[in-house]
Amino acid sequence: MIFEEIIVEPARKEDAQRLGELVFAMERELWPEGGFDVERFRLVAEDILFDDGSRYWAFLARSQGELLGLITLVEKKAIYAGGRFGEIIEFYVVPSGRCAGVGKTLLNHAMHKGREMGWPYLEVGAPRQPAWKTTLSFYLHNEFREIGPRLEREI
Repeated sequence: MIFEEIIVEPARKEDAQRLGELVFAMERELWPEGGFDVERFRLVAEDILFDDGSRYWAFLARSQGELLGLITLVEKKAIYAGGRFGEIIEFYVVPSGRCAGVGKTLLNHAMHKGREMGWPYLEVGAPRQPAWKTTLSFYLHNEFREIGPRLEREI
């Protein structure tokens, strides 16, 4: 699909419901066997966007009023990183927006924010391989390098 103009803007408080729905769609696509609750995602999105003290940024991509995707960033600190750096936490493009420049536009916006913040780099965790090899290819094509898998454990 071709979009006339892709506009990326910071998510506003009134965008919280849609932000939660996009993250819900992302999680369902990544983990189809999961028992996710869209209302929970909406509430968490509202909570995060209303938290003025967090170092969390959410950006939404639209074209002609249609919501096409999101990217969220957080600021982290680590000794190995020399201090502050950015991490892409959530990054999702609706199926109709894939291969249409939406992801690249969102990523460029994240890079701009990183330069504004003085981060030396952005980190991201790619989904499991080889099932999501196109996602990994997207990052590699956009100048990311592999630094190893990221894992999580519930506490």
